[in-house]
Amino acid sequence: MRKLALCLLGLLWLSVPLMAQNRTISGKVSDEKGNGLPNASVVVKGTSIGITTQADGSFTLSLPSNARTLIISFIGMGAKEVPITSANSYSVTLSSRSQNDLGEVVVVAYGTQKKADLTGSVATVKAADIENKPFTSIDKALQGQVAGLQSVGASGAPGSNQNIRIRGISSITASNVPLWVIDGVPVNTGDASRLATTANLLSTLNPNDIESVTVLKDAASQSIYGSRAANGVILVTTKSGRAGKTKFRLDAEVGQSDRAYVNDRYRPLTAAEYFDITRKGLLASGSATPGTVDAIMGSTFGYGNGNDFNWLKATTQKGTHQQYNLSASGGNDKTTFYFSGGYFDQQGTVIESRLKRYSAGMRLMNKATDRLTFNANLNIGTTKQNTPSAGGAFANPVLTAYFLLPSKTAYLPDGSLNYNSPDFPLGVATTFNPVALAILNKDQLVETALRGSVSGEYNIWRSLRFRSTFGTDYNTLEESIYWNPLYGDGYSTDPADAGRAYSYYTRYFNYISTSLLTYRQDLNSNSDIYVDLQLGYEAQKSKQATTSVQSRGFPTRLELTLAASGSKPQTASAGISEYTFLSQFSSASFNYKDRYVLSGSFRRDGSSRFGPKNPYGNFWSVGLAWNLDREAFLKDLSYISQLKLRASYGLNGNAGVGNYDWFPSYTFASPYNNAPGSAPGVVGNTELSWETNKPLNVGIDIGILKNRIALTAEYYKRKSENLLLNVQLSRTSGYNTAIQNIGAMENEGVELTLNATPVAMRNFNWNINFNFAHNKNKITSLPEHKDFPSLPFMRREGYDVQSFYLKEYAGANPANGEPLWYVDRTTKGNLLTNDVSVAQRRIIGSASPKYFGGLTNNFSFKGFELEVMFYYNFGNLVQDTWSGYVVGSGNAGTWNKVARQLEGWQQPGDQTMIARYVYNGNRNFHDNGSAYWLNYGDFVRLRNVQLGYNFAKTFFSKAGISNAFFYVRGTNVWTWVRDTNLGFDPEQGVTSQTNLDVFVAKTWTIGLNLGF
Repeated sequence: MRKLALCLLGLLWLSVPLMAQNRTISGKVSDEKGNGLPNASVVVKGTSIGITTQADGSFTLSLPSNARTLIISFIGMGAKEVPITSANSYSVTLSSRSQNDLGEVVVVAYGTQKKADLTGSVATVKAADIENKPFTSIDKALQGQVAGLQSVGASGAPGSNQNIRIRGISSITASNVPLWVIDGVPVNTGDASRLATTANLLSTLNPNDIESVTVLKDAASQSIYGSRAANGVILVTTKSGRAGKTKFRLDAEVGQSDRAYVNDRYRPLTAAEYFDITRKGLLASGSATPGTVDAIMGSTFGYGNGNDFNWLKATTQKGTHQQYNLSASGGNDKTTFYFSGGYFDQQGTVIESRLKRYSAGMRLMNKATDRLTFNANLNIGTTKQNTPSAGGAFANPVLTAYFLLPSKTAYLPDGSLNYNSPDFPLGVATTFNPVALAILNKDQLVETALRGSVSGEYNIWRSLRFRSTFGTDYNTLEESIYWNPLYGDGYSTDPADAGRAYSYYTRYFNYISTSLLTYRQDLNSNSDIYVDLQLGYEAQKSKQATTSVQSRGFPTRLELTLAASGSKPQTASAGISEYTFLSQFSSASFNYKDRYVLSGSFRRDGSSRFGPKNPYGNFWSVGLAWNLDREAFLKDLSYISQLKLRASYGLNGNAGVGNYDWFPSYTFASPYNNAPGSAPGVVGNTELSWETNKPLNVGIDIGILKNRIALTAEYYKRKSENLLLNVQLSRTSGYNTAIQNIGAMENEGVELTLNATPVAMRNFNWNINFNFAHNKNKITSLPEHKDFPSLPFMRREGYDVQSFYLKEYAGANPANGEPLWYVDRTTKGNLLTNDVSVAQRRIIGSASPKYFGGLTNNFSFKGFELEVMFYYNFGNLVQDTWSGYVVGSGNAGTWNKVARQLEGWQQPGDQTMIARYVYNGNRNFHDNGSAYWLNYGDFVRLRNVQLGYNFAKTFFSKAGISNAFFYVRGTNVWTWVRDTNLGFDPEQGVTSQTNLDVFVAKTWTIGLNLGF
């Protein structure tokens, strides 16, 4: 680092005598009709010197003596290169944008790049596709927007975690999450909570503060991020100000939500229906006779009490949604600013599911001199989240909605809560009254995040620039749970143990320092043959600190809910965990007249996550692009506006493991004979190193008829080697597993992106965007070529990493209604058995989709705008992990069932897949390892539909409002599902397994955007 600093000081010294006097020019930027374009960008080519135009399109700019060309651009229009002559005034007209425009700039790693220079696979999502949507985090808004990016969630709870996969799954044990970089700072993402059912660090970031999202998908675009780029990179750029009059923007949106997908065959049974099948089940099992069955049902299940309570209705709700955002931006040729504030409030579709967010954003840019520029940005957000239990927790309101008998009610006849009664006896471990627990218990998570950076950039000489950036990502999570002493999980017959409270505090402090030197060298007088170079140094450290407190023994006054109020402390612990990265990186790009572009990158990473024998890794990429439309032999083909071939290959890595997995350790929390003692804790692996990922990408970009039709097609194959895999050890070693670099996997696929404008008229426009992705995953190597079962999945060479490995079900025996399974499907005659313990397990499909993508149509007619977006997903299976209870043919007979159970076997000769209803179960029909509980996951969802109207500028002009847009929007308003046996929402996370989570919401909103 010292040598780099001395080098930079030397360059500064050498540049002093080369500085020359600047001159000032002026001009105006207009559209084809002569209207001035405000906030158009005017930049000196090859430098960072530039300005944005005033409201009338005019500009004044101070030029360095070596300036030869201006690049002038405006959103929605094609950029233009203007030669600088001896004239002091310039008039520039921009026309409708061509997607092949060489001046169009996109955000890439450590800066921006002209689209013509790109050799890699890069996709961009703009602010208009993100903002003002009823999603709590940006990752949810990306669903269906980018080819090859899978965005799915397992829970519909506000603030829930979202699963993002780019071009498939690349690891078995290590992380499969892409690297998120916000304004140049790699940040922590995902669910960092320790008590909450589900949470998402990105929910603290207001999507309305985001200018663009760039997804890097191949080696040429992502390998410069080295050891953390194996799963893709997502770059988030927040909004900034532009020179000109201060502009204010107010966005307001309110709405209501309901359950997005409902299968009527999965409605809970009414009291009459439940008692009818229970009567038959008791008789079939021999637990009752015709003379005793009614008495047994009366004493055990509440038969005859007159109740018919709908628990699903009691535990679900019409969710509400509202958000308000206000921003101000502007500045002059020296300083620009952007300030924002936001409020977001959303209730989920299940009781006690809610999130509130308060956010603020700031971005400042100051040109201290013609050579020195300072930037500062800061985003602050805090969320307050309530999320009910999920899965098999007795307090889960979704579970109880299906399990509780309709003969039980949430309230007693006097209107009080029903919990200390024969329906819900105290101290009995069974399903609880969720309505009572929603009032008596407390469950809250408060997340606060601060993300920001400061940087300085100095133009040393000509095109030699140095930028230094310091950024931080600071997150705190305050979690508290209170289980009341009167009823539920907190109840105890011993008052000293009654009631429980948990208080967890988690802090992540991640900071990074980056120094970057960039240089451009023109190789001819026309500046159309040049080399771009980057050299950088980066250091990052992340610290995690945790505190955990638990206590019991609470007074019956329900106002005292904090752990400090408990009279019997149980746990008080604290811990720390941290990791560091130290990196040097470089990149180079050679451009020959925008026809041929050759790029390369190299990064050397050192990480504390790996042992002393392999702390460093080398990562690289090479890319090539050929803009054929710039060749002379294609210039006469006027209908071809773009034709580009590109290819890339490289090496990047995956460091997504625990901070100390490599470290052989002892634990000192192992008492021996009632005395303090220690014992081996983690076996460790001092030779541990990165997973390596080798992605190959070949793409073609085609534009026809001035890019009214634009197609991008890509083929990729990425191989993951030296997998970070937990390998089974002999139990005689004293350990179960050890993490090693062993095994290999590959993902291969194709992606298509089509943009088309079928109609472009003065008052009517129609635009289409379609994206498609097909991915095939395959494990190519495992230790000793042995299977790695991880039920319900089987990891086997030659198969998908998420292959379901289950017992193949054959249906109900028509003669007696008993369930049948295949003993060996490969045997002639397909031998069957009613004994599930001898049933054959085999690989039956995968949880990973074969095809997915999005289709968006945009229509505009005069002031009206209509957007219709569909998301589709095909080729995966979904495992229903809980239907063995509600369609279990008598399993868990004291719990309610759903209407599909009525389709079961009734009499000899019936052809059905559902076994005869026998109280307490029919020969393990309900077995969760049965393939019967697999359903096709194919679905199409109307993800977004919006109808809006742009009011004429004169309509509100007297009120000082420059633009107004009113809209009505629906989200997840319609869902088509191929498999009618799928009881719950088809979107169940990456693993495609139901867990009785908060239902995904269908939301209708109305909104208003005002500019003034």
